[in-house]
Amino acid sequence: MKKRIYLLFLLVSLLSCSKPSSPLLKALELAAHNRQELQRVLNHYGQNPSDSLKYKAAEFLIENMPGHHSERKVKGFDNAFDSISKYPMNDYRKAVFRNILDSVSKQTDINQAQLLPDITSIKSQYLINNIDLAFNAWNTIPKQKRASFDDFCNFILPYKNSDEPIDHNARKELALKYSWARRLLNQGKSLRFVVDSITREFDFQIIIEMRSFYPQTLSIKQIEKSRFGLCDDGVNYFVNVFRSLGIISARDMTPHWGNHPSLGHSWLYVKYGHEEYSTDVVGNIDLKKEYIDESLPKVMRKTYSMQENYLYAPNLKDVTSSYVPTLNIAIDKLFSSSSHRPVLCVFDVNDQWKAISFGQNHHSNFTFSDVGINVLYMAASLQNNTVIPINYPFFIDKSKKIHFFKPDTSRFKSSAILRKCGLSSPKNRRVIDWIKNLNYGVFQGSDTKDFKNAVTLYPVSNFNSTHMQTVEVKSVKKFKYVRFYSNDKETYLSLLAFYNEDGKRLDGEVLKVNNRKFKWENGAFDDDPLSFSGGKDFSLGLHFSKPESIGSIVFQVRNDNNHINTAEQYELFYWQKGWKTLGKQTAKDTILHYNTPKNSLLWLKNYSTGKEEHIFYIDKQHKQRWLGFDNF
Repeated sequence: MKKRIYLLFLLVSLLSCSKPSSPLLKALELAAHNRQELQRVLNHYGQNPSDSLKYKAAEFLIENMPGHHSERKVKGFDNAFDSISKYPMNDYRKAVFRNILDSVSKQTDINQAQLLPDITSIKSQYLINNIDLAFNAWNTIPKQKRASFDDFCNFILPYKNSDEPIDHNARKELALKYSWARRLLNQGKSLRFVVDSITREFDFQIIIEMRSFYPQTLSIKQIEKSRFGLCDDGVNYFVNVFRSLGIISARDMTPHWGNHPSLGHSWLYVKYGHEEYSTDVVGNIDLKKEYIDESLPKVMRKTYSMQENYLYAPNLKDVTSSYVPTLNIAIDKLFSSSSHRPVLCVFDVNDQWKAISFGQNHHSNFTFSDVGINVLYMAASLQNNTVIPINYPFFIDKSKKIHFFKPDTSRFKSSAILRKCGLSSPKNRRVIDWIKNLNYGVFQGSDTKDFKNAVTLYPVSNFNSTHMQTVEVKSVKKFKYVRFYSNDKETYLSLLAFYNEDGKRLDGEVLKVNNRKFKWENGAFDDDPLSFSGGKDFSLGLHFSKPESIGSIVFQVRNDNNHINTAEQYELFYWQKGWKTLGKQTAKDTILHYNTPKNSLLWLKNYSTGKEEHIFYIDKQHKQRWLGFDNF
């Protein structure tokens, strides 16, 4: 990352220091020894007047090439990708690939990844082939559906989408492989149908820890062989697929969720005529509908051309208003009359406040445009990479009202603290369903493995907790088989244990039906609160060596472990021009009790375990309220 920032800084410095000239000449100067290759492309299209549009396209690519880079593949991993390409597409494939990569990474210098500036490395024939193929694909699209030349240049023409290693024949091979998609569009199928068909057929799967094993962006061929990677890898692949077909496609992303401790996200954007569709790499979900109520401070679209007023990268265009309601805001300089660069920040558990957008500096205030609602922000100035607040943090609610959190330290109230991070939001409400669905489940005992004559030990009801639960069993009968059965509902258990009447934990052979294959084969039977077992219409239990009496059952639903755990150490802070402590506590129960200032913004830290924490406030009913999250 530091290498990329340095290269970008160097390029910007060179551009700013050079003599005034056209962007094309500046780019050619930066090409240095590679200038001849790029000039060859211009000469190729400059000879024939019929190629004038291709010449403009070549100019566009070269003018905007400074700042674009390509990874050089790390040596030693080719066999790993070749091996997984031959492995069957089943539930065990992901675990096998992890093991292969882990083994290779231990024998390979994964720090050898090298970032090459495209301006000094792209060859003429590769660029010419790319331009010709892009025009051929573009011209096959019916005129009424065809992209404008400007959109063509930014979202179809580029030879790649990110800094992935170059695969020289990728565009041609992808166009042939997915030619059936163009036929479906010509037959009148919707864009969403076609996109979902491609993502479903390809079946890309996410490995969150991918960069721990393989340190760089995957190439097109590596993705095709593995069908695994990060969200960004999957997005890169599908963007290249649709561009090869002459269809507008881009990577949309948020640099930071308003309701996540530290992460952002990226996804696929596709446009065909007047149809637009945004979806995750797993497909079959309309993100513009999914995200309309989300906590999205900013959404950016990756372009090939350079954009002005950028913070994260020079080729990101603000498209927030196409996803969520936005507004323009002016925040008074309450703490200082800073003349430094205005930034808008969101909470980040690692950095406290993370800048996500630049603003405009005026005499008495900072202004920010197209700001997403349902987000907690803080306006600040950026001084030597340090965020300096100019006013109190504020929340923009769904009615676009702004509320500042200025604590009243003369008025305190008793507050019960139940969690250190919100449980759900529109993008992950399934976690609430998993908890609710447990109420349809039942614990059973049986003399036979098929549970045909099962006895109900405990029917789950009125359940709404992420904490560990212990229930007493009153049956006097002994059983050789016991289980939890989900009754055709999707839910998950992070803990399942059976005890006899003397309080001894019972061991046995694990029984499971319809249990999804995770990296934890028997997650409910270990001591990790974050591992789990489950699925839809699943059962999970034990086969004892001899009939046993059941005195109690201990279980816990799949959870984030962000509730209060006894014996763990916590500290509560409130914001007053910085984070001020309200004291440390070692939890004696699953609830912490604090006196908190009225209208204060609060942050509960856990010093014992876990990294997921977010800020909240206490409402008039003395309940925790999570900003940008669901509150049930």
